[in-house]
Amino acid sequence: MKYKEMSKEQQEAFRSLFLNALSIKSQEEQQYTQQFFRLLVLGNGTGIVLLVSFIGANAGKNLPYFSDLVFPLTMFFIGAILAALVYFPLMSVASQATVHIANQVNDFFLNKLNVEDFQGYGFNGIGRAIIFLLLISSLVAFCIGMYQCIKVLSM
Repeated sequence: MKYKEMSKEQQEAFRSLFLNALSIKSQEEQQYTQQFFRLLVLGNGTGIVLLVSFIGANAGKNLPYFSDLVFPLTMFFIGAILAALVYFPLMSVASQATVHIANQVNDFFLNKLNVEDFQGYGFNGIGRAIIFLLLISSLVAFCIGMYQCIKVLSM
């Protein structure tokens, strides 16, 4: 059914439904992305700050485990970089999804698209694999950094 074939009440209902769905979709994608991204960046960033502070405080003391803390510091740094790299594809897809859905809503209101032909928009398989790989790699780097810190500092 096209927009012009609907009654006024149906047109108003679909208009508010689509605008509400567009708003919710954009907000959900941004919220989930930002929460996980924030956790990874904060975890790795906190590890960097703590280790740099500890290394800086003990730099002149020639402690035997001083050089062992460089590896976990490097792992936290790699984890932070990988977490930051996740943001770029997610930001791109969130933006494109909003544009794609908005164009479909616009086409529907201009009677170019049937309501049954609406399609979602998201990552293809390769995009999901890249995001998953970056997130897991960042999480693994964080876990390795934490393990190495605990191992070195428990000596």
